[in-house]
Amino acid sequence: MVSQSAKILVGRQREMAELNAALDCAMAGHGRLVMLAGEPGIGKTRIAQELAGLAEQRGARVLWGWCYEQEGAPPYWPWVQPVRSYISATEPDRLRAEMGPGAADIAEVIPEVRGKLPDLEPPPALDPNQARFRLFDSFATLFKNAAESQPLMLVLDDLHWADKPSLLLLEFLARQISESSLLIVGTYRDAEVSPDHPLFGTLAQLSRDQSFRRQVLTGLPPADVGEFILTTSGANASQELIETLYADTEGNPFFMNEVIRLLVDRGELGNASVGGGAPALAVPQGVLEVIGQRLNRLSKECNDLLTTAAVIGRQFDFNLLGILSEGATELELVELVEEALQAQIIQGLPEAGDRYQFSHALVQQTLLERLSTRRRVRLHAKVGDALETLYGEHGGDHAAELAYHFAEAEPVAGPEKLVKYTTLAGERALEAFAHEDALRHFQRGLIAKGLDEEGSMPVPDAEAAALLFGLGRAQAVTLGRQQLDVAFATLNRAFDFYAETNDVTHAVRIAGYSVQILVGHRVAGELVARALRLAPHHSPEAGRLLSRYGLVVGLEEGDYPSAKEAFDSALATAQTTADAALEMRTLANFTTVDYWHLQWTDTIAKGSRLIEQARLAADQLSEVSTRFWVGIALLNSGESSEAQRHAAEMLSTAESLRSRYWLATALWLNERASSYEGNWQAAKEFNERGLLASPSDTRLLGTRMLMEYETGDDIQGHGYLERLVEALRLVQPGPKYDYASVALLISAVARIAHGGDQLHIAESSAATVLSADSATPLISRFARIGLSFVAVLRGDVEAAKEQYASLGLAAGSILFIAIDRVLGLLAQTMGDLDQAVIHFEDALAFCRKAGYRPELAWTCHDYAEMLLARGNGRTPLQDD
Repeated sequence: MVSQSAKILVGRQREMAELNAALDCAMAGHGRLVMLAGEPGIGKTRIAQELAGLAEQRGARVLWGWCYEQEGAPPYWPWVQPVRSYISATEPDRLRAEMGPGAADIAEVIPEVRGKLPDLEPPPALDPNQARFRLFDSFATLFKNAAESQPLMLVLDDLHWADKPSLLLLEFLARQISESSLLIVGTYRDAEVSPDHPLFGTLAQLSRDQSFRRQVLTGLPPADVGEFILTTSGANASQELIETLYADTEGNPFFMNEVIRLLVDRGELGNASVGGGAPALAVPQGVLEVIGQRLNRLSKECNDLLTTAAVIGRQFDFNLLGILSEGATELELVELVEEALQAQIIQGLPEAGDRYQFSHALVQQTLLERLSTRRRVRLHAKVGDALETLYGEHGGDHAAELAYHFAEAEPVAGPEKLVKYTTLAGERALEAFAHEDALRHFQRGLIAKGLDEEGSMPVPDAEAAALLFGLGRAQAVTLGRQQLDVAFATLNRAFDFYAETNDVTHAVRIAGYSVQILVGHRVAGELVARALRLAPHHSPEAGRLLSRYGLVVGLEEGDYPSAKEAFDSALATAQTTADAALEMRTLANFTTVDYWHLQWTDTIAKGSRLIEQARLAADQLSEVSTRFWVGIALLNSGESSEAQRHAAEMLSTAESLRSRYWLATALWLNERASSYEGNWQAAKEFNERGLLASPSDTRLLGTRMLMEYETGDDIQGHGYLERLVEALRLVQPGPKYDYASVALLISAVARIAHGGDQLHIAESSAATVLSADSATPLISRFARIGLSFVAVLRGDVEAAKEQYASLGLAAGSILFIAIDRVLGLLAQTMGDLDQAVIHFEDALAFCRKAGYRPELAWTCHDYAEMLLARGNGRTPLQDD
């Protein structure tokens, strides 16, 4: 027999040439991602193996990850396997250097990291979405750093079976490999990737990247079939055999190989070789049939063992087979495994001890399809029980695997163990930020309990309430901020049960779940208020709830007095109980609410105090968030030097924290500081970095649009305007920053461009904000500034009077535009030119003191236009 690698090279010269070119690029420091697609057995994995061999010959390290058809694998399984292999082969010092600060994040998913690096500190807490970004960034950093010292090839096999979180990680990594010595090769069955398949969306994302290539493999042509037979069996085939084999297999290498093996086993290949004519070959009609006929040539005992192994999974453990094979001695099991190895039905796993896997997924599929439903269900129950015995007290670490088997065994095993392990699996998935996996586990558990997801049925017990709490947390992340009401409806169902059963601890835990509270998103207030009525007065639990309640009513309801009352009570509790963490959390929440309610002096005072506490406590998240509120409040107040210091410090800490949201926010703050000074190049660089981290961020898109128009590039500006409008469509209408900033920025741009076809969007956005009774003062101010520009553009005197009255208290500040300049334009529109002069002079003084040069120039422009229109001669502007 000729080697497997030789066989797959038959007829694959073009494919191997393209793959070698991708390998050349990666070896030269230009990373590539290649997807091999095709039907089962077409040779995807074999070609990847051949390329891996070539990569190793050229000095690259090769790591493999596999996906499996049945559920039960832990989150990120195709990534866990290669990283585990890398960890085991790498010295601790080198591993620490290559993982960097991401080691602690990876250790949350792969505990073996702590075995090599036992002194790791837990990573700073983040909300689930940001924590996942940091985890992905940690994986990407590891792979890129590892590829710096030695080129790296990463093979991900059978991606059509990958879980959604694993595919999202692939998308993330693909965007970062272009300047690395990293080659990623993925394989998948294209026929299984329908438009609703998770991989379909991933492929669409990947196709936008220049480093991505896809190869669709087809069957070998008839001209190559004879050579394939020769390299496989050593026999020269007759033309009749070649034509027959091609007609029945369409050149599928695995199918042809299985047929040839069957013919050899039956002693029929010699009769069909050259000189033997072409007897009526009984070629099976499908690949599963030919595998079945090969299995029939094994002993009954071997087939029984393989059937049990197929139920376990694509990979299986000898010790587990021993537990399941009652009455068989270890020697007998060894002989049966050897029989399967000799027939090349299974293969040993290198460096995995007594672990084996089926030679192809189709072999496992064939064995499973032979099983009756009754026997398959009972085997799953038997496997589940055996795994419980094998794992013992560590069963929670394998909850997804156990949940899968007990789900398949539910008709005979009942729902009890299924519910137990789906709950555990869901919690483990949440801990690993595999939110989509968690959602599926909790949904399955609820179905097993006989409950609906929507909430029409009562919650019967604590087990069901725990499932609902898990489901609500998973929904809060996977459904996005537009459907937070769905997540909170689920959380409320769980809360109702705990409240009715007087389980205050669990009720308070649900109400305190840290879903990000956003301005104008009214979802959490009722839940927190109800929990406050349950918590003992002045207790630590009440203090934490009061702190959260202040944030909720301040941002969601726009109720500053109630927020202040809640914060004051929470701070009193913190002092009484000496709870430093509660004090910091409350100050952070208070600082945030102060900002949105225009209490910027308080924002700066409280925030400065909190920053020092956060630094002493090494609380990076509190430091980053507070520096933002302090920095933006300082910028708005014209204190640019101090604002820039906070912006720079925030960016440094955000890069260490590795939160996508806070990184984008820090970059936006630095962009604003640079833009206000007129440092356009730095501002655009900060903006571009921010958009790389958060491409649909309306903050970054809006200010980039404004910058492009301000610097005279209307074409680029219009492009960003279109992106901003598209991003706004994803946001549910309400008194939110997205709508308020669009109202301001689009109208400001319309004035720069002397009109605009998108002005109606600014008007409708402002109306959306101002029609809500829960809008915070800052949100309303944004909308008012936008409507001010609309009034000026249209020369609408009555509208100008209305906006002038609403903005009078805002003088001496800036919100993208100096408010005094806006007041000057409004006064001019109203016909009060003397008052306009006063406002323009105030704007000039504000901009000079702050060093806001572009806004100073715009003020000069508007002031000059007004004076020219009035017919004045020499003015103070001639000195500027």
